[in-house]
Amino acid sequence: MKSKLSYTFVFALALLVSCSKSDATEVDSSTLMSFSSSQIKQTTLPVGRGNKNERAIRINIKTNHGTKSIDATNIAITLGGQNSTNIDNINIYYTVGILSGLNTSNLFGSATPKDGVINITGNQKLITGNNYFWVTYDVSETASEGEFIDATCQSVTIDDKVETIESPIGQGKRLILLEHNTLFSGGDFGSGNYRIPAICTAPDGSIITAADKRIQTGDLPGNIDISIRRSSDMGNTWSDPVIAADFGNNGASDPALVVDRTTGTIILLFASHNGLFSSTPTNKIRLNVCRSTDNGITWSTPQNVSDQIYANGWYAAWVASGSAHQLRSGRIVAVAGVRPNTSNKIENHMIYSDDSGVSWNYTNGTPNAIGGGDETKIVELDNGNLLMNLRASGGFRKTALSSDGGITWSNSSTENQLIDPKVNADFIRYTSLLNGFDKSRLLFSNPKHSSKRENLHVYLSQDEGTTWPTQLSKQIYKGNTGYSSLTVLSDGTIGLYYENGEFENYQLSFARFSLDWLTNGTDTYIPN
Repeated sequence: MKSKLSYTFVFALALLVSCSKSDATEVDSSTLMSFSSSQIKQTTLPVGRGNKNERAIRINIKTNHGTKSIDATNIAITLGGQNSTNIDNINIYYTVGILSGLNTSNLFGSATPKDGVINITGNQKLITGNNYFWVTYDVSETASEGEFIDATCQSVTIDDKVETIESPIGQGKRLILLEHNTLFSGGDFGSGNYRIPAICTAPDGSIITAADKRIQTGDLPGNIDISIRRSSDMGNTWSDPVIAADFGNNGASDPALVVDRTTGTIILLFASHNGLFSSTPTNKIRLNVCRSTDNGITWSTPQNVSDQIYANGWYAAWVASGSAHQLRSGRIVAVAGVRPNTSNKIENHMIYSDDSGVSWNYTNGTPNAIGGGDETKIVELDNGNLLMNLRASGGFRKTALSSDGGITWSNSSTENQLIDPKVNADFIRYTSLLNGFDKSRLLFSNPKHSSKRENLHVYLSQDEGTTWPTQLSKQIYKGNTGYSSLTVLSDGTIGLYYENGEFENYQLSFARFSLDWLTNGTDTYIPN
């Protein structure tokens, strides 16, 4: 009995071993990952001369699942018909999965720009799903203002197989300006997000910017600080942020800047504490003033001047963010949006200071802003009249005039040359014949759309705001955009600080460009 059982066991074991050897030689459970598709994405955000690693296109190579990986070894691109002398170097970087933002830690390959197809070689193991390859350019220091950078992708080589791109030409290209830098994105420096740009040029030529650093993401009365950055090299590099106003859990918001020519003091106006529509005569949204006497490096303790600019019974008053204005007399003026009662209707009243922003007063005169009007800017014309430019409903800006220094105002009228989606814009003096310049010029910036906040433009008027010719305007960014603020730099170039929504609502970016570019070469800045 024992001998028979042993024989049976040995036979069964031999049979099992034999079957196992047969399976091992005939079955391979691994599969090769495969190329699925590719997509190209572009941005229309401008670039600045001398900027490094500016995104040209993002190539998304999608793969199907497999247990054996495949490698990308070559990417063939062109410059999209653009001028190769505007570019010093080309890099391609790789990021994976859902990490669709550019990260320069993983270089795939580099090349020198030239006309025609450019093959950039590397070796990158791909993962299942999304594989992002970012084509970036180092923009030349001498790149031509007003030209563009662009790219197309002809093919990618994966495991020695050339895969053509379904749509090699993406939508968009990037405008070259003298400078362009993003100063803030959501999450920077402990923020939730940033909004509400303001900009001015200090007496020493430094560029000063202010913005809402929103610790969460909402308006007043949320926790918001006023954050300042400055540049002493025409916007090429920027200081770390300095906080000009921090009231703890009480917010500070809506900065507006103006420089007093007499003393050199930079004046910062902003709202704080309460929200606009919860403000009451006994629990106000406050107007505050900070001042800097050292070109924006340090700032005085905020001074609450609300009681000086509130008429008896007003429920709310705040100043439109962006820019305030100085008259030729030296008076500093701004427009306060006022809720005179419990309703949400807004009136516009001029406030003013005759002592470099130390003390303030208001005028009772207000334009009849047909269709409403708030977040208003004011400029003195050469003839002494004051011109208000108002945010309003109806798809256009509105304007109103005062011929008595702001005591009384005309009814507002529609400015149908300036299309507007009801958003804060900026309106400043560029040059004046009265100050020794060859022409009198005004500047205006806003999203050029009747209902959507997109398509940011800058306009020039050479006749004191009577006309805003389309040939004297330029698109800065075609995508989502919000508030903007303008300044004139010491060399006559124009600085623009603006909200753009390429990735979020919003990033804050600085742009610098020339009068020549803005006017297609028909007008040039000549110092007085």
